[in-house]
Amino acid sequence: MTAEWPRLRPELSLLSKLPNQLPKTPPKLVRIATMKRLGPLAGAAAVGSLGITFLLCRLSVSQDFKPWISNEKQEQILHRLRDVLPPGSVITATYLDRTPDDWCTVDSRGFEIDGQNGEHNFRIWFLPRDWIAVRRVATSRARLVYWEGVLLGPEYKTITDTDSVPVYEAIQKSGMSTPSLINSGWRTAQEVYKDRLPEVAEQVESLMTRCCKDDPSRGEAAYSLIVLGVPAKSVTLDCAEHATGRAQEFCVSALGFWKGQDSLPVLERVISNPATSPRVQNYAAISMDWIGDPSAGPALLKSLPNVAHPVAAAHVAAALEAIHYAPAAPEILAQLGKESDPFYQVYYAKALATLRYQPAVASIRKLCKTTHFTAEWISAKQQETYLGWVAEIALMRLTEPWGPPSNGLRLLLLPPDNPRLPAPINVVVIIENVGDRDLNILDTPGEVIVDGKTYLHRETLDAEGSIALRVNDVAVRWIGLTGLITDPGLHKVEYRLENATSNLLTLDVR
Repeated sequence: MTAEWPRLRPELSLLSKLPNQLPKTPPKLVRIATMKRLGPLAGAAAVGSLGITFLLCRLSVSQDFKPWISNEKQEQILHRLRDVLPPGSVITATYLDRTPDDWCTVDSRGFEIDGQNGEHNFRIWFLPRDWIAVRRVATSRARLVYWEGVLLGPEYKTITDTDSVPVYEAIQKSGMSTPSLINSGWRTAQEVYKDRLPEVAEQVESLMTRCCKDDPSRGEAAYSLIVLGVPAKSVTLDCAEHATGRAQEFCVSALGFWKGQDSLPVLERVISNPATSPRVQNYAAISMDWIGDPSAGPALLKSLPNVAHPVAAAHVAAALEAIHYAPAAPEILAQLGKESDPFYQVYYAKALATLRYQPAVASIRKLCKTTHFTAEWISAKQQETYLGWVAEIALMRLTEPWGPPSNGLRLLLLPPDNPRLPAPINVVVIIENVGDRDLNILDTPGEVIVDGKTYLHRETLDAEGSIALRVNDVAVRWIGLTGLITDPGLHKVEYRLENATSNLLTLDVR
């Protein structure tokens, strides 16, 4: 279970900092200064009042204040850290309520651990899971690991500062992973900041005002929030449209998770802007694909012939495919004709198959090594690669005699190469998701109908490692007919899954 960190009341948080904020002047001098300003009697009264106030404060703190992390927890962290650090590492100092130097925050909850590993120094901060900060610009910052030294575990968030990659990797191997919103951390961020997004937005805006004085600092701050796993939509929107470089790439990518009507116009402007870098155009297309909003069709189509980078153009086609934007089919076919890389050619072929664009059949057929589709062929192909990257699958989706679609499914039975008895006879059913949502049909049993007799079929669906069949994707099920076909001759076979029925397959069994 995720630990819940107590949030201090504002007045207690302030009191906890008072000892560090008072002037470093002996108490007697403070009293004298007070008496000089107010006169002897007034000064005495003020000192008495001040003493009572501090006494009440101490009583309040001693009764209500609890540190965010106990001594026992600190010892547990140190013990675990000693177990995972590279051999020869030495912990040299620890500090409570210290936060990373290059991060701007108003939340002082932090446990800093300093140490050495050979000639390398390291500093590691253990922070609450809901800690919020923005990172300052540092041109000399080395990005030695892709997660930028920021990790999240069941109890803490950590930030590591070192030039030793083994130290970074040791922290990661202790059971922590990146909280980055665009690198598997999105769902966790929604759990950590659940029901607090308005509060998070307010805190982030305050930090941006306080710590960011120019465009580079605002871009770095928005980028660092994504790496830190803090969802701040307004900052991300602004960065996606106005930043440059890595910050813009990260923010554009994050908008694919935010979805929403305010993300789409920003992505449309970004992808249509001739000044946008090819990398950012690519990420914008991927985000628009994730959002899957049909209203993006015209903007995507307008951008397609103007996108310079082949990766970005292929992802624009994929985004148009995701929303089933039929008017884009001629331009997608034109892009297929201009593309020479087989990998990207299949992107266009797949999109054209989804859009059911029959004029593309001749061009797609040229990409194929075979047009004879059997159970053995697709089984071998599935062992080689993801079926969505196979040109023959696109051709199959356009030309083969599929059963009628029903509830988002379409089925096609493929025969074996040479059905003979007494050898085992197997057919394959191809399941296509023709709907507008992913389908959780991994464990759904089907029915095989042989010569008019229906049999329950429970073989597990192979969905390329996913628990769901994605929109516009296909999956394969093997169907063994041993015992169901016992005599040579012609036999009729169909397959039914939920309300969808396949084509009627006639097997000539020898």
